[in-house]
Amino acid sequence: MGASAGLAIALGPVVGGFLVQHVSWNSTLLFPGAVALLALVGALLRIPESRDPETPPLDYGGIALSTVGLGLLVYGVIEAPERGWASAATVGALVTALVVLLVFVVWERRRAFPMLDVSVFKNLRFTAAALSITFAFFALFGFIFLITQYFQFVKGYEPFSAGIRLLPFAVCTAALSILGSRAAVVAGTKLVVAGGLLMFAAGFAWTSTVDADTAYATMAFQMVLMGSGLGLTSAPATEAIMGVVPAAKAGMGSAINDATRELGGTLGVAVVGSVALSLYRDAFDGASLPGPVLETARESIGAAVLTADGLARGGDAAAGAALASAAQSGFLDGLQAGCLVAAGVSAVGAVLVLLWLPAHPGAADDVPQQAAVPATA
Repeated sequence: MGASAGLAIALGPVVGGFLVQHVSWNSTLLFPGAVALLALVGALLRIPESRDPETPPLDYGGIALSTVGLGLLVYGVIEAPERGWASAATVGALVTALVVLLVFVVWERRRAFPMLDVSVFKNLRFTAAALSITFAFFALFGFIFLITQYFQFVKGYEPFSAGIRLLPFAVCTAALSILGSRAAVVAGTKLVVAGGLLMFAAGFAWTSTVDADTAYATMAFQMVLMGSGLGLTSAPATEAIMGVVPAAKAGMGSAINDATRELGGTLGVAVVGSVALSLYRDAFDGASLPGPVLETARESIGAAVLTADGLARGGDAAAGAALASAAQSGFLDGLQAGCLVAAGVSAVGAVLVLLWLPAHPGAADDVPQQAAVPATA
């Protein structure tokens, strides 16, 4: 599961780039649906049955509270560069999100049939493994979000060519996921997962040094380091999560495992993207360009590149060059800062793993089944 998830995310830009460049952007919406359909058929044919004998009712209150809380959290982070990190709108959204999520925890603790039995997080093995995946995918999604733009708008690669250049990351993620599971048996889950997160952090710290002239060979080695770190982290941590729950609750364990990936990834794009966008926009402060041009360019580096090309074709080559230079400088500032944020998050994850994750799973590390398992899958 860990290998396939990391590989799929890293391969997404390759497939997406090919579809955008050689088919159409619409196909990027249809292709995932076809893949999901094939996965559904494969699951029905090959995955053994795992049924919760209790089949309790859905927790609609928990579903609503978690949706609103996480939605407000992501909204507040995404809107921060536009409204300001200290603005009333941003602070209000983030504080409200925190309050709603706290209400969600209280609600779940008092429900006879909770959507999520939060007591499962009393198990440090479960919590540390879940956090390690959350932090890893936070960093991963933030990196993918920025690096694809770097390859296209700083290096000038076509979408498919940009995606191909992410293959070192994908290959190393898949290969080290297999090795990571085996290494965890010998060296212990704690050391393998923490080591993977530290490699991940080191890769991001190294990537924060890139500029417009950085050779692809250098970046390939950076992605090898990061992909290897993700592989060593993801598979053993996934096994640690699934090892806590009994077979009847495998669906719940899998759902939490997937939720940690999606939550980490969503926050990664929101936080890393917001930090990068804030610094990107700062690069245009004081620029002597027409207001409408600056307003468009501040939206994204892609918009800035298109606007600069339009100015050059319209005969104002100097303005086009100035705009392109400011956009590239601002984007690189944002990319470097975003990578440092990802490195810091990965390093914090490694520390938590060293503190909380048992070296080897054992009966004493597991929460009793009745406490570790929520009533619904």
